[in-house]
Amino acid sequence: MKLLLVDDSLAIQESFGSLLEAAPGVRVIGYAEDVAGALAFIAANPPDLIVLDARLRGGELGIDLLRHVRQHHSNIEVVMLSQLNWTAVRRSHLEAGAMAYFDKGLEFQQARDFIADLANARSAAAAEREGRAESSE
Repeated sequence: MKLLLVDDSLAIQESFGSLLEAAPGVRVIGYAEDVAGALAFIAANPPDLIVLDARLRGGELGIDLLRHVRQHHSNIEVVMLSQLNWTAVRRSHLEAGAMAYFDKGLEFQQARDFIADLANARSAAAAEREGRAESSE
C-alpha cells in the first residue's frame, strides 16, 4: 500500500515514516508539510492512503485537504494522526470522511497497527481478485 505522510513536523515525518516502513505491505512514497505540497504529490503520484495531521504548516487545516481528497480522489483513504484530540475535532474529521483519527501523542502504535492491518486486508483482497481472474480464464 502506497502511503503519503502529511505533517508539518520533520521529526514526525521521520519517526512515524520509519515506523510505517517497517510494517509489511506499507511503502511510504512521499512526505508533505502543507496542503499545496500534498496536492502536488497526489497529482503526480497518487497514494492509496494519506496519513494527515489536523494542523499543518502556516496554520493550514488538514480537514481542508481531507475534504478535497474525499471530493476529488474518493479512491484514496485518509487516516488522521494529530495532537488535536478534542472530541469535536475528532468527530468533525471522521464526519468529513477520515477512516480513523489517532492521537499523535498517545496512539502512535495503534495508528501503525491500524495501517498495517489495512495494508494486509488490501493485499489479501488483491490476491483473492487475482485468484478469481485466473480461475475464470
